[in-house]
Amino acid sequence: MRRLVSLWFPAFPVERFIRARRKLRAPAPPVSLPFALVERGSKGLRLAAVNMAARSFGLMRGQRLADARAAVPDLLSEAHEPEQDRASLLGLCRWMERYSPWVAPDPPDGILMEVTGIPHLFGGEAAMRAGMVSRLAGYGFTARVAFAPTLGAAWALARYGGEGEESVQGLPVEALRIDSDAARTLRRLGLKTIGSLISLPRASLARRFRGESIHENVLLRLDEIQGQRAEPLNAINPETSVMAHRAFMEPVITHEGLEAVLRALCGEAARDLQVKGEGALRLILKLFRSDGGRVQVPAGLSAPSHEGGHLFRLLAPKLEALDAGFGIDAMTLEVREAGAAVNRQYGFMEEGNDKSLAELNDRVMNRQEREITALEAVASHIPERSERPQALSVVAKTATMPGMASRPLMIFTAPEQARVIASVPDGPPMSLTWRRVTRRIIRAEGPERIAPEWWQLQGNERPRDYYSIEDDKGRRYWIYREGLYGEDSGPPPKWFVHGLSA
Repeated sequence: MRRLVSLWFPAFPVERFIRARRKLRAPAPPVSLPFALVERGSKGLRLAAVNMAARSFGLMRGQRLADARAAVPDLLSEAHEPEQDRASLLGLCRWMERYSPWVAPDPPDGILMEVTGIPHLFGGEAAMRAGMVSRLAGYGFTARVAFAPTLGAAWALARYGGEGEESVQGLPVEALRIDSDAARTLRRLGLKTIGSLISLPRASLARRFRGESIHENVLLRLDEIQGQRAEPLNAINPETSVMAHRAFMEPVITHEGLEAVLRALCGEAARDLQVKGEGALRLILKLFRSDGGRVQVPAGLSAPSHEGGHLFRLLAPKLEALDAGFGIDAMTLEVREAGAAVNRQYGFMEEGNDKSLAELNDRVMNRQEREITALEAVASHIPERSERPQALSVVAKTATMPGMASRPLMIFTAPEQARVIASVPDGPPMSLTWRRVTRRIIRAEGPERIAPEWWQLQGNERPRDYYSIEDDKGRRYWIYREGLYGEDSGPPPKWFVHGLSA
């Protein structure tokens, strides 16, 4: 059965303000004195939030500051900071990811979570609830936590239910998340609880309450709280393919301890990926510190992989520079992006060179934040256009051009002009003068004619005749003659050195 959690912070703006002042070592308002945060409205300053002491004097949110000071002259006040509240609430959502990867803010003072299949990792729902309340209280936040099978029920129980209460039948109609006018109308009709609404015929409710706004539509809210209408949870994190989580009884501080936990997480994630026939492409390791901070360690792969050892080797070096603070009390490994894994069985005398190269590329990429560069084949017979530098992960997915002749190991970006002597004009070279040094040629292979690409001519390009030659000292060159003897127009042919062979 689906289980969802709603956390409600009844004094969140005030407690957030006090916590921020204490972090700055600035004086905070005493708990025993009435205190309020004020905001500017259309008719002057109004109370945006009040503490327990102010509430005991009858002050409430929305009251005018002048009226509040008339009733409580000793009232302390500060400006409300709604943007800081939103940022702090989002930070709490990040912190709550130690309990579940599916966490969503419920502004202005709540958090929603999906915990299906998770409570047993923390000793059950009661222990999980107690742990949340205790740890949040340690950070200065008062929280009410409720578990329920629907978001609407969890929201209602957190704000209007008792400790551990599961039924919403006896809750007031305000727990339906309807506006004040609709709630007031229901109470005038004698419908004060959700149970009294559920017992009424559906058709009569539909005729009476059919508002355009979702907060006015009583029937829609009833369907949501009972699970008859789906209500999505818009988590701050995207959906993960695979997740592995570990929570510790005591904080882990040592590097060896973190590596041991990381190895177990990688192994668990790899097994889940193998079952699904997928491989990880993007990973995020989250480490939750005992002081409330959180560290994220990302990793990317150039090809899908479900090898636990490979995933561990990508993430382990990043733990060396990690600031563990006072210790890590939880770790989560999420596979944010996955792809179909290709399982290849290598022969007895065959090595998995392509796999090893991909893993090497992953390690280099995650350490230097750049991939290994390789040469990608381009559909061109002109040597200087036939290849281009590209990331290895892209080159691996590109088929090479069929029928390409062998090329030397080194090809110059720009061919260098040379002087050649041949026995006959169209014959192979016998002597090469290049870089002011004359070399005697003893072997020559060719010619290989390459015609210009007429569909993308660049200037006055002419046909080329390529030769592979070797001089009397065993040095090999790749040269070509640009132009043909006996042409009716154009300058005489020229010779160029285009590359060197081993």
